[in-house]
Amino acid sequence: MSWIAYSVLTLLAWGLWGLVLKVAYKGGGWLQVYFISSLASFTLALTVFLASRQPLTMNRAYIAVATAAGLLGGLGYVFFVKALETGKASAVLPLTALYPAVTVVAALLVLGEKISLPQAVGVVLAITAAILLSL
Repeated sequence: MSWIAYSVLTLLAWGLWGLVLKVAYKGGGWLQVYFISSLASFTLALTVFLASRQPLTMNRAYIAVATAAGLLGGLGYVFFVKALETGKASAVLPLTALYPAVTVVAALLVLGEKISLPQAVGVVLAITAAILLSL
């Protein structure tokens, strides 16, 4: 499958993810929803890893970086479910969907990556759109 197909599937899964989480709040509070959804995510991760039959061959430095990524993702998820608990899904999702703009700025500063003018305009337009959708 191509990266475009995977990207579209990601878009669909993540787009429905926020909606399904919001519906789950009808049956429990943020802590229950967070725990059960995280447990489901961990189960999926473990299943994918075991099915791949690949050994863990990362060196310690990259294990630490992967661990930091997991902790940051998990922490973001805690904040996300708390925001979704009381906020409207139609406002929380567009605002939190701006996280790639943070990645772009961090990649510029930390990795020295360069972006083109059209890409910079795209980031500004995405930020503008998310703000307007959140109002």
